Amino acid sequence: MSRLLRFAVHLLFTLWAVGSLVFLALHLIPGDLVSVMLGEGATAADRAALRAQLGLDLPLWQQYVNYFSGLLHGDLGQSLLLKRPVAELILERFPYTLELALLALALAVLISLPLGVAAAVHAGRWIDQLAMGVSLLGVAVPNFWLGPMLILLFSLWLGWLPVSGADQPWAWVLPAVTLGTALAAILTRMVRASLLEVLHEDFLRTAAAKGLGRQRQLWRHALPNALLPVVTVLGLQLGTLLGGAVITEVVFDWPGLGQLLIESIQRRDYPVVQGVMLVVTAAYVIVNGLTDLLYGWLDPRVRLT
Repeated sequence: MSRLLRFAVHLLFTLWAVGSLVFLALHLIPGDLVSVMLGEGATAADRAALRAQLGLDLPLWQQYVNYFSGLLHGDLGQSLLLKRPVAELILERFPYTLELALLALALAVLISLPLGVAAAVHAGRWIDQLAMGVSLLGVAVPNFWLGPMLILLFSLWLGWLPVSGADQPWAWVLPAVTLGTALAAILTRMVRASLLEVLHEDFLRTAAAKGLGRQRQLWRHALPNALLPVVTVLGLQLGTLLGGAVITEVVFDWPGLGQLLIESIQRRDYPVVQGVMLVVTAAYVIVNGLTDLLYGWLDPRVRLT
């Protein structure tokens, strides 16, 4: 079986597993969509009519079969409340989530790369201790606390940046910083640890013996080799950012998939929740597959069969 075929099978199996779990969870947890749509004062006849119209009167196994039959034809279904195709809703929101994830990733790289290199080059000194202290703080501070604190400081007290939304020029700064802080902390430690291993390799001693300067040894030879495991972490974290920005999007009222997911859960809009989860899962698996390919391209010693 070729690697591409294995990847396709893995993707399809993962989507089926996630779709099944989400489907069962949404239909088994307490609550009733019909009550949400009609209100508590609706009559039994009205409830029964709406339930039949939405197909919720069918047995659970039949609803399951109908849902996956639609997926096989590329149909994610229709929002029960908004009466719009789920794919259309997701296409409207996904660019915002992707933009936020890429900005957070870029910010994390800009912070972690110089910090990690400085910590490795000056290992055991005050610069190393400072960088590791900052990274530890970044890991320890949760997004749901950091986000409101940034809003208080830069939006309410200083008035420099917008509080929420995505319709103003610098509205992305605070949510990107909130998401990128923890990732920067992880990457800083990864860059430091990986670079410390490479700095003691024989090829650098050979380069030094041939008269190559310290800076060229570091940036031309040591760092590119040290970044190989970092690439793997970046790929994993990008997938995580695409699916894990829910809290940040809610805090900053960012109109991405996370916001859409929370709204749909609150309204018990089953098709939208299932569609968002499937898209996020597919994005995560695809990003990790591309990361494997990139890793093999960067390191010829890796043979992915």
